[in-house]
Amino acid sequence: MTVSVRWRPSGGRGEFEFVPAHSLEDRDISVDFGALNILMRAEVVGRHLQGKPRLRKHERDNRPKLRLPQLVMAVSGLPEPAREDKGDDVQFPLENGQFVMDRTDFDIIEDDGISVVLAPLRVSILRSDTKINLQDRLRGISEDWKQVDRIREHDGKLAAYILSHKEQVEQGVNSRSIRRTADNVIGEKTNLFGHTNARSASSLIEAGSRPEVDIEAIAGREGRLLARLHVYRERDRAFSKRVRGYYLSKGNGKIECNACRKFPVNVYGPLGHSAIEVHHKVPIEELQPDTVTTLTEMAVLCANCHRVVHSKRPCLLVEEVGDLVAAQRPQGGMPL
Repeated sequence: MTVSVRWRPSGGRGEFEFVPAHSLEDRDISVDFGALNILMRAEVVGRHLQGKPRLRKHERDNRPKLRLPQLVMAVSGLPEPAREDKGDDVQFPLENGQFVMDRTDFDIIEDDGISVVLAPLRVSILRSDTKINLQDRLRGISEDWKQVDRIREHDGKLAAYILSHKEQVEQGVNSRSIRRTADNVIGEKTNLFGHTNARSASSLIEAGSRPEVDIEAIAGREGRLLARLHVYRERDRAFSKRVRGYYLSKGNGKIECNACRKFPVNVYGPLGHSAIEVHHKVPIEELQPDTVTTLTEMAVLCANCHRVVHSKRPCLLVEEVGDLVAAQRPQGGMPL
């Protein structure tokens, strides 16, 4: 069974409800961070207050104890969500207090009617379509713990911060020290790699060993490794083949540029397929580096349109480039 913990506005600051409404009622909550082999009491209980399902700390005003979503984010090495929605657009990469968690989904893996054990699945961000896979995040944290000697060769301070975070998490106690040590890791990764929400230092170090890519000139320092993480994933032959196959099937054997609506094969014959390039629809600055990319999140662009898309930072949307092409086309003109 799956339960969702949702943020709800209340008196200026948000509260957290659980759905289904009776799933956590009168249960003491623990969290199983499976990839880390850690079971932690959240020191939170589900209550019905004036008919509303709400989560409450055992000690309501005990500030050193994190609320359930904040605890999950801290263990997962993610920035801390705010409890107040200021109505601003969400900016990526995420920063402490600059976004609100919309909902966190959990699997209920044990429930004896008195206590319940939850396994975190995903978190979604208010005012955004972004969903972060928490199991992936935790596997990345686990990989950093295993690779800490290699990380130390790259930067001793980062390795020390990772070990400090590990020590706090392995104590299995809800504590703001987990948040503090996670912030140290995030801060040092920013110093070394630029601002990113990448799940692991290991993946960033690996990306840094790869050759540069064209997009880095546009993405800048804070996006250079983010660009490599995504561009090299997109250049994977198997993945590119799937994307091209998807769009070939949609176009009955021809691939149309999603921006200018032209078919390169109509100009160059079969060789025209080589003019089609794979592109992420979401601007590179907004991507979660370790989120699995689906085919429908990819666009196919001719080489010219792809260069124009990346002519600004943040990059233009595919639709914006399409509008530029349409504005230059003679009235009634048709794509090739």
